[in-house]
Amino acid sequence: MDRTQRLTLLATGLGLFMIFLDALIVNVALPDIQQAFGVGEAGLQWVVAAYSLGMAVAIMSAATLADLHGRRLWYVIGVAVFTTASVACGLAPSLDVLNVARGVQGVAAATVNVTSLALVSAAFPDPKEKARAIGIWTAIASVGTAIGPTLGGLLVEHVGWRSIFLVNVPVGVLVVWLTLSHVAESRDPRPRTLDGTGQLLFAATIGAFAYAVIEGPQAGWASPLIVALFAVAAIGIVVFVRAERASADPMMDVTLFRDATYALAIVTICAVLFAVYGMLLLTTQYLQNVRGYTPQTTGLMLLPFSLSLTIVSPLVGRLVGRIGARPPILGGLLLQMAGLAVLIAGAGGHPAVVIAGLGIAGAGGALCLTPITTLAMTSVPPARAGMASGIMSAQRAIGSTLGFAVLGSVLAAWLSATLAPDLATAVPDAAERRAVAAAIVGSANPRAHVAEIGPRQRIGHADSATAARIVAVADRDFVQGIRAGLGVAIGVLALVFVAALRWFPRGGGALMSDAEREAAKLAPTDG
Repeated sequence: MDRTQRLTLLATGLGLFMIFLDALIVNVALPDIQQAFGVGEAGLQWVVAAYSLGMAVAIMSAATLADLHGRRLWYVIGVAVFTTASVACGLAPSLDVLNVARGVQGVAAATVNVTSLALVSAAFPDPKEKARAIGIWTAIASVGTAIGPTLGGLLVEHVGWRSIFLVNVPVGVLVVWLTLSHVAESRDPRPRTLDGTGQLLFAATIGAFAYAVIEGPQAGWASPLIVALFAVAAIGIVVFVRAERASADPMMDVTLFRDATYALAIVTICAVLFAVYGMLLLTTQYLQNVRGYTPQTTGLMLLPFSLSLTIVSPLVGRLVGRIGARPPILGGLLLQMAGLAVLIAGAGGHPAVVIAGLGIAGAGGALCLTPITTLAMTSVPPARAGMASGIMSAQRAIGSTLGFAVLGSVLAAWLSATLAPDLATAVPDAAERRAVAAAIVGSANPRAHVAEIGPRQRIGHADSATAARIVAVADRDFVQGIRAGLGVAIGVLALVFVAALRWFPRGGGALMSDAEREAAKLAPTDG
């Protein structure tokens, strides 16, 4: 790895670090933002949701523009716009301005996400070196996840909520300087046209799907709006695939999905992120609302997950270069399931067990993410690195959003079914009991983000003894609901593990360079 490659890794890793940090750092500031603008909880939803939605909608468009006009150029544009939008967030005079700026941040984050990985892929043409580089890139970015809640809590407490956005400014300036000074430009050398139809269809389809997933837990999965949005997404994906197959120069090469290995890799990364982010949501609720820890303490207790991800990812990159993708992916899925099982066992018990489960799950995630990303990025020509990165980033966004919404809804559904009956001993009056249960269940409905949610924030009973009994019952039901949600995550990973065992190529699956791959295609076969 030469100096230019090392600085490329640093510049692209720092950019991803910044957008990952901002995805989580805002959550601990929500109560202060609510107080500053004098709004209800419903008014806060788009502070987080606008970021997620903007990112989901813009991912493939950013990837195409980067392939066409230069990945370094669009990476710099993405970082500059993200930094400017961060300033707008930090200085926002109203909630509406803050929400619009958060949406712009999300679009810019999508651009940074896809171009970051594409630049790493282009800087390391050798597949084995590419695997190692992606491992380091993943490790740098995971630090943002590791310190987001803790740093956010410290800044909000000692400086104020606006500082969580303004902290991006020096990082953004450094990233732009590093990129312009040391990162080489790359693009698709073939003359191409912009697939406008594909861009619009993808944005509409993913936008409808993301909005439905974000709003589903609160509006109700069977509500007319959510059902209609899912119908639009289902029809949109069919029309999109047909349009891309008919296009002479498609935004997304859907024929890639005919390759069972590639298609399974995409499904696997979606499942892994589904489990990871769903686990983070449920664990955050457990630590803050069942155990009663502060956001700062909760962030520190989540560190083992991100630290194990940070430490293991570069090691896995080397391993993939030697033995291929299959063994680490299978091992990672097993380890991630084991970590979730430890969390199930530790919920309601000693915090050390929870910390151990988080560390194991983080190591399992690292074993999966690097080889899957490498496999996907080496399955397409280097000229289409932006497209490959866009597909991977879209799956990451879909998986993480589904993890928040679905596992959060499992918890809410569990509480809906059990809490009111269990509160009978604490609250004899049926009407009051239903009101208390509804308040607690409502607070457990995430809008696709990790937030400070739970019974301790919603119980304001005048009788302190009654309030204590309510908390005891709610805590017990929360633990059971969290276990149910983690069980669903294990089930999803188990299905993917069985599929990977069956369809990922055997014999190590060592990575080949482009020249080796072409030679293999031309080599005579037996018979």
